Amino acid sequence: MNLGISKNTVQEQQVAYAVAGVKQDHALVRELRAIDGQSDRSQVQRIVERSGLPVKWLSAPPKINGERGMDKLLEERNVLLLRDRKSPFIEQFQHPLGRCAKFYKLTAYNNCNFWCEYCYLYLTFRACPVSTHFVNYDKMFKDIEKFDRQCIPDALRVLNLGELGDPLAVDDITGLSEQLVPFMPKHAPRTKLLFLTKGDCIRNLLEMAHGGQTIVSFSINTDQVWRHLEHRTPSPTDRLTAAQKVQEAGYEVRLRIDPVVRYSTWEKDYRRLTEMIFDHVEPSRITIGEYRPAEGLSSHIKTRFPESPLLKVNGSLIAEEGKLRYPREYRIEMFRAIAARIRRCSEKVQIALCKETPQVWKAVGLEGKGLHCNCTG
Repeated sequence: MNLGISKNTVQEQQVAYAVAGVKQDHALVRELRAIDGQSDRSQVQRIVERSGLPVKWLSAPPKINGERGMDKLLEERNVLLLRDRKSPFIEQFQHPLGRCAKFYKLTAYNNCNFWCEYCYLYLTFRACPVSTHFVNYDKMFKDIEKFDRQCIPDALRVLNLGELGDPLAVDDITGLSEQLVPFMPKHAPRTKLLFLTKGDCIRNLLEMAHGGQTIVSFSINTDQVWRHLEHRTPSPTDRLTAAQKVQEAGYEVRLRIDPVVRYSTWEKDYRRLTEMIFDHVEPSRITIGEYRPAEGLSSHIKTRFPESPLLKVNGSLIAEEGKLRYPREYRIEMFRAIAARIRRCSEKVQIALCKETPQVWKAVGLEGKGLHCNCTG
């Protein structure tokens, strides 16, 4: 895979994000939208006041737009839709493939305002692609209290906020963490939160009484993958700096090296990434996962990123029960190399694989270590 593609308008948005971040501007959201009669108006007003952003009231959620490329991205991920959630906030997630725990997800967001080219959410929310935040917090808190009272194994008493969106990407706008993190020690003392993010929007977390019940997990990748595939996200260095600050504030910090992408200098670049990690932070756990798109994702990538190098990569992957994946020998080679470098840096950190088969865990040398992956306690 050659990631040395020429600069285009999507990559220019990467620069725009960085500049806006310096100015403390809202780099990811330009407009709020809300559903009239279906949104908690008190929470909508709170978010409008704290963000200073205009809000447009709609009669119904936006539908699929017919745009392509940059126009499609701007329409879907330059806005934040505020609405109530009718379904339960907490649901159990069971992945059909690999060695994967039946973890629980807490859905405060649908979709994401970052523009990662490989994002599976383009396919997941193909019928309603606009980034959404659910604002009926009273229902959320009741669902959490009910969950906390249930008889559930300790390893599964973790609510993952990062399965269907990035819970910290726009936390400067929503302020959700300010209400949710302190809620746990007072009202759900047996349960932990897991924030999974590609962002560095952690300022709200630093002064809060979290009671050791919030885990912050950062998804991290090489500079090459970041520059060409993870548009409008902070750099790997900025994410690790944020992780360092969060750890100094007493939070448990985990990392995901995911998706691992195989290209000409992958081994050297992931070795350097691993060394960079331990220059900043001592994570409790690192979970590794490969680039593994669903078979139907390519068409959604193409409508938003018609020049994406992933379109060529997808053609070289093999189908494995609904996913496109690198051949097993490639996955084992990549995971072994990264795990070995992690072990050279630290003997204490737990290493796990994401949505991989028991055979691959064993081949990488992780068999018998217990299923301690990113989404479990």
